[in-house]
Amino acid sequence: MNPGPLADADGGPLAGVNVGGTTTSIVLGMPDGAILERRAWPTQTHDGEALFAAIVAAIVEIAPHASAIGVAIGGPMDARTGTVISPPHLPGMHAFPLGARLREALARPVAVHHDAAACALAEVRWGAERGVNGLAYLTCGTGFGAGIVIDGRARYGSRGYSPEIGHVRYRNDGPDVFGKPGSFESYGAASALPKIARLYDPAYNAASGAEVAERAARGDAVAQAAIRDNADAVGAACALLADLLVLDVIVLGSLATYLGAPWIARVHDTFAREALPYHAGSCTLRAPSLPNVQDLSGLAAALDVV
Repeated sequence: MNPGPLADADGGPLAGVNVGGTTTSIVLGMPDGAILERRAWPTQTHDGEALFAAIVAAIVEIAPHASAIGVAIGGPMDARTGTVISPPHLPGMHAFPLGARLREALARPVAVHHDAAACALAEVRWGAERGVNGLAYLTCGTGFGAGIVIDGRARYGSRGYSPEIGHVRYRNDGPDVFGKPGSFESYGAASALPKIARLYDPAYNAASGAEVAERAARGDAVAQAAIRDNADAVGAACALLADLLVLDVIVLGSLATYLGAPWIARVHDTFAREALPYHAGSCTLRAPSLPNVQDLSGLAAALDVV
């Protein structure tokens, strides 16, 4: 069973929650995407109970009259029940029944979506190609997740489980994520950039993807090679999605925002080379059209329950 299609709300305020591997944010917003208030804080990645308590407290503070609550959070997860299963970047949320716990604590309708699916819903509802038939959103951030919206519905698998393109093997070797060296997440996430750089130079000491990007802009050859490998992995993932699902749009998340047009062009070149020509020719790759898509993702999820 998949969560239902985006619904029209009655105009009342909604609470939208986005739980990222670095930051958790909550917004009070309206069904048209207008954000009235926002709170954000560093995610308690290793303490699920503390993270849950902080979410509840923030909703009570800024959204006490919200008619529904939407949550966008990384997978793997069961969107049917709102249970977070085993996100590698949120070990404290392993097997956490987030949807049920929020409904019990706040006595309001709650929808929990995979973060990439929620971002895809936001782009379809409020973005540049609103109403498009087939759209995928690749997070390209702390993790590498794919959210898929077909005909206005976020698509999940059997028993509501989220699709996990990050777990798919891309190469036979490389950085280890999920205990699986060479997965798409180990090459395609922004957080993977320092790990890719260390494949070229084991002593490379960049602490984050942003630092690798800064070094590449200053001409660092190892950083530039890591970014090329990353873009090729993302392009291959886009080709896989386009060939399987015949999409109209693939939105590229965080990396597209801070690496910009040259990175997107490299992703597109690999995509065009790997995908079937008639799929590549009919599918647009782009950065998010919504500058606050992560905040809007929670609101889009909330519209599934009103």
